[in-house]
Order: sequence, then C-alpha cells, then structure tokens
Amino acid sequence: MFRNNILFGILALLLFVSCSEELDVKNPNEPTLDVLEGEEGLTRLMLGMYNVEDGGYVWIAQAHHECMGDALYIPWGNFGWRWANQPTSITLDNGTEVTPPQGGPQGDMLSSFNARAQGDNNAFNWEWTYMYRFLNIANLLLERVESTTFDDEGEQKAATVKGFANYFKGFAYSRLGSLYSAALLTDESGKSNPNYVDNQAVLAAANAALDLAIAEFSKVNNTAVYEALMSRAIPSFMAVAGIPSTEQMIKDINSLKARNLLVNKKVKDMTTADWNEILNLTANGLQNGDINLEWRTANENSNFLTGFNPYRVLVGWHFISPRLVQDFKDGDARFTRNFKTRATIVNQAGRGIQYGTNYDFISIETGGDYASTLEGLAKLPVGCTWEENVLMRAEALIMTDRIDEGLALIDEVRTAQNSGLDAVSGTGLSKDAAYEELRRERRVGLLLRGLPFYDARRWGVTDPVSEGGGRTGAWVFDAQGNLNTNATFNYNYLDYWGVPENETDFNPAAPGSADINPR
Repeated sequence: MFRNNILFGILALLLFVSCSEELDVKNPNEPTLDVLEGEEGLTRLMLGMYNVEDGGYVWIAQAHHECMGDALYIPWGNFGWRWANQPTSITLDNGTEVTPPQGGPQGDMLSSFNARAQGDNNAFNWEWTYMYRFLNIANLLLERVESTTFDDEGEQKAATVKGFANYFKGFAYSRLGSLYSAALLTDESGKSNPNYVDNQAVLAAANAALDLAIAEFSKVNNTAVYEALMSRAIPSFMAVAGIPSTEQMIKDINSLKARNLLVNKKVKDMTTADWNEILNLTANGLQNGDINLEWRTANENSNFLTGFNPYRVLVGWHFISPRLVQDFKDGDARFTRNFKTRATIVNQAGRGIQYGTNYDFISIETGGDYASTLEGLAKLPVGCTWEENVLMRAEALIMTDRIDEGLALIDEVRTAQNSGLDAVSGTGLSKDAAYEELRRERRVGLLLRGLPFYDARRWGVTDPVSEGGGRTGAWVFDAQGNLNTNATFNYNYLDYWGVPENETDFNPAAPGSADINPR
C-alpha cells in the first residue's frame, strides 16, 4: 500500500498542477512526469505539496487528534472516529459506572478495525497515508533538484527547494513518529523497504531532516529570489498572511523540534535537561508577529473548504466537548465569542454518554475565531504557531521553577487572543497552580491545532485509571440530560498506534523490525 500511496500522491499532484489556474501546463488532460522537468517543473512539484494530502490530513487525521484529546467529540462511525474517542468507562457524580453500549476499550476496537477489508473505517491508515505522500514528494524534490538547471541564481534556488523539501520531510516524520509505534524511513521516491523502526528512530529522522532544512535556508541570502520562488511554491490562497522568510522558516523548525521532544515523553519522565532543551529551542522559535506556513479554507480546492475541520465543526460533524468547555476560565471572551448554547444533545447516535453537549461553534463571519464555511477565513498551521512556541516555553519555565516568567508568557497569549482575562503573572501562584493555568491555556489557546491528544497522552490523562490516569472532576451529561460536574473518565487509550495493515499486507515487516502492533 505504501507504493500505491506514492503513485496516488504523484497522480494527485500532477492533476493539481495541471488544473491550477496559477500555472500554465501543457496538455492538462494527460498529465505526465514531463510537466515536472526543469525549473518550471520543480516549482510545480513544490506547489503540488499542497494537494498531496488532498484535504484528508487537515480534516480526517487531525479530527482523530482533536477527539482523542477530548477537545471535540465525534459520534459518527466514518473513518473510525466513533471508536477513537470511546473511553473504557465513565463514573458519574453519584458513583454509577457507565460503560459503552457497544464494543470495548479504544485500543481493542481500533486494532480490530486495522484491516484492509475495513476500507475507510481503518483509523490507523489515514495519517500514515498522507504523511507518506508528503515524504514521497519531498524525496522527489530532493532528487530532481540535483539535476535541474536553473535559469539564474541556481545556488539560491536550489537551497530554497532543498529547505522546503526537507521541512516537509521533517514535518511528515514528526507526525509519524508522534502517532505510530513504528514506521519506515525512506530517502528514495517511489520506493519502500520492510525495515520498520521504532518511533524514536523516526523522530530522530525528523529532526535530522529539519536540521538539513535549517542548513539550506541558512544559505539563502537573496531575499528577492527566495520570495519569488516560494510565492510560486505556495498557492496564493494559502499565503494570505504572506510568505514566511527564511528566518521564520528556521524559527518554525526550532518550534517543531521542541514539540517533537515535548509531546513524546510523559511529563513525569521529563528531565531538567529536557526542559532546558525546550528553552533553547523555543528561544529561537516562532514569536508573535512571525508568519508560518498554513492551510486556509479555499474555493480553489473543495477539499480545503468542506474537507476542513473549521468547516466541519459548523455542519454537524464535530461537536465541542463539555470537557473542553470546562477548561475555559470564567470571563474568557474567547468562549463567549466562539460558542452559543443549543438544545442539549445526550447519548448522540446511541453510542454513549460521552457524546453530548449543549454548545455549538460560532463562525468567524459572525464574530468567532476558529470556524468558517467561507473562503480564506479559517486557517490551520502546517507546522507550529507562535502561540504554541510561547506556551512550550512557558511550560519549561514553570517546570524549572521560573514560575512568574512562565505565567507572563501565558498572559501574552491570552492578551494577543483577546481573552479579556486578568493577568496571572505577579499573583504569587504556586507551581502546581501555575501549571494548571498552562494546562488550561494549551487546551483553549491551541484549539483545532491538532495537539490535544499529544497533551492528554503526555499528561497521563489517556492512561488507565488503575495506573493513575484518567480525568476526574469532568463534565458530562448523563442519559437523562443532567450535567454531572465531578465525573471520572477512564479513557484507557492507545499511546501509539500500530502500523496499518494497508501497509503490512503488501510490505511485511522484515526480521529485526520494531514492534508494528503495540496492542
């Protein structure tokens, strides 16, 4: 299936670059690899990176992260969602234990659907598919740039292409290593191998590719050449905020490296050296005012309009979780701007009481911040944002006992997002209280960024209650529609997913490979 994903990805980008109004491509009804020759073809290949994922990552894959982190809930069976956010049990305020009406623990259910015969219902296959398409195009770019004769400024253009390709290669490995127990490393387009390595090796490969991207972007000193090439490599409807400079791309990379470290260790296992590394990376990461690569709602490609989480939260596909609602502080203007009351839903689709809410999203066009069905208004980052970088830094400061410095950064994010909340720095909060401010702010300030599951995992929330995990004091509607405010959720979720059988059926693991099925 890996080979099939590669071929599908190439065909998808060929169709995209052939049909794009921003490009003049010969013979658009019969696209071939010939359109990728020379400098012009190389820019088409870069542009194709924005269609390789075809909307699936920024909707289907990221929706898994949002619902497993219990920021959103999704009761529907499509794409394996309803099993992805099924806790093992919920204990209500009165001590009554409620178990799912169908199926067992999340890990068992997701693993049972890990089969090619399940088609779209195999949750494991989605992010894997799209990340390997990104990787294949990145590898193809790196191969083609070596044989490309540029019209002028060849060294500057080649460095730009290599930086761009290695950025996406590092991004793809980062996502794979942060979700799957094992994956494949490949440096050749169109080729696979059976040597599965564990997620730590994948993350190491991610950081190595990101370091190569930094090295290439650091070679670029002709801003005009860089901006001209990048403006052709990024669709105009995805560059509303502008083209990130080489310095901003390097900052984004440092932020992504910090994330790779932070989200792949339990907080209890983080060392002082780890926190100091987070501080070093975030000191050179994205800051307020920096531009980052992003996806936006776009009429030019319907997958980036209807197949987009900021669209789907408005049209009955995804719903705000009461466990996210309770994380907003009283008086937070971000809540009143973005959510409105609705008739309470209880036990939606008969699939369990975790599927229930009494709030809906408010769209950007009517005053909200996150959600829209209109072109150009909603956005999602490709890599990181300045808010994520600053909050990672805030967490490291708090955990190294520089509590008030960390709280000041939380205040910075809240002020920038017009929360209307009083400052928490300078108020004498304890370390535990400061960390609770950090926890809530990551939940609220980074909503729809594809991060909630990473956080729930590293905080131990998704661990079994019997092992000290779960969430206490949780809000949930019982079967009668009563809001419980002191419930206990025993999520008991997989920390890392197995390799999809869509891959292993065609590419069995070689002897000595890492464990490809952790459950």
